[in-house]
Amino acid sequence: MRIILALGALAIIGLSGCVEDPYGYGGGYGPGPAYGGGGYGSGNYGGGNGAPDPSARANYGEEYLESGFDDDPYTVQVTSGGDIDASSLGGECVGMISRAPDFQLTYDAGSLPLTFGVSSYQDATLVINGPDGSWYCDDDSGGGTDPEVSFYRPQSGVYDVWVGAFDGDGGDAELFITELQ
Repeated sequence: MRIILALGALAIIGLSGCVEDPYGYGGGYGPGPAYGGGGYGSGNYGGGNGAPDPSARANYGEEYLESGFDDDPYTVQVTSGGDIDASSLGGECVGMISRAPDFQLTYDAGSLPLTFGVSSYQDATLVINGPDGSWYCDDDSGGGTDPEVSFYRPQSGVYDVWVGAFDGDGGDAELFITELQ
């Protein structure tokens, strides 16, 4: 079931609350710079099979959190990797990721910073499509081979998160989301 709302631009909102772009451009997300953990990049998102798709249903679920959430850090068990090369996003985005995000966070921001990180025995990477449509990527800023992306002045909205595998060998990983760092 879809509900069509007139919001100045045509958008379709599915039951999951995710905005879908009826023209197939990836839920209203567009190209933008990728920042995070010291990495920069930019790239075009075409919504095709060879590109990550922020409008796809997240592989390991979705959650709504508001600033000051009690269950901090919030954790999600995922399997890293996929068949899409994150370097197609440009800049320092690296690793193999899936087409669909691994996790989707809808966040109501406050004054606290927001950090996404991954703990894994494999060399993991992190790719995030933020509420502003920009790509934020990291490889090893979390220590060792673990990635971490911090938003010191986070925006409210949807954060689509991919946990990648640097060398293509995916494995068990724990995605964490915290305001405590």
